[in-house]
Amino acid sequence: MAIAAKFDLETTQMDAVNAFVHSSLDEVVYMRPPPGFETRDRVLRLRKALYGLRRSPLLWQKNLTRSLRELGFREIPQEPCVMINGAVIVFFFVDDIVFCYRKSDEENAKEAIAGLQQEYTMNVFGELKWFLGIHVIRDRAKRTLWLSQEAYIDKIANQYEVELEGRLPDTPMTDQELLPSKEVADKTSVVKYQKKTGSILFAATTTRPDVAFAASRLARFNQNPDSSHHRAADRVIQYLYSTRSRS
Repeated sequence: MAIAAKFDLETTQMDAVNAFVHSSLDEVVYMRPPPGFETRDRVLRLRKALYGLRRSPLLWQKNLTRSLRELGFREIPQEPCVMINGAVIVFFFVDDIVFCYRKSDEENAKEAIAGLQQEYTMNVFGELKWFLGIHVIRDRAKRTLWLSQEAYIDKIANQYEVELEGRLPDTPMTDQELLPSKEVADKTSVVKYQKKTGSILFAATTTRPDVAFAASRLARFNQNPDSSHHRAADRVIQYLYSTRSRS
């Protein structure tokens, strides 16, 4: 996105329909017939990757990468989900695919897009606006670009029923040290706390590095949180909410 902003690149976003089932399984997998199609003493052998199988995402990535290689793209070293062909860049996350290119290379990009459409069923959405829940906001004239997770932050604040009334914190955490719990947390508390820290971590690793330290600190207590850890996690979410318009 920084490259797209600096060089004022065009963007085109695509989505692969039922992506995983385009890939053939490379191992033997059997399943029970689904409800309504039961047969006595019989099982079904899967030929294609299905959602829910562990290997399906990897098989789809290999399949998509092969297709892009055949279209002339090659992987960026250490970043296999970013590929280039001349001045055309493509990056993808599972079935979300984005092409970036100069206006002068539009025909080359369209050829690549058409090549993928010949092999897979694809939805083409045009200019990139959203990617993995991240809102992409551009000022083409000034060659500036913002990444915002405002909608995501609204969602997690409501999901965990965090108190949003009154004065919200202006820092992610206090300077008070978090200590291990002296009691054993019940499973419900553990699961809820882990979901909170995971939600905070996703924001930290995408658009909000200002909560990265807080996410790391909270994660130390994932196995046995108490009320003080929950309050600390809620504070980080409150801080994210109060600063959600930052990008």
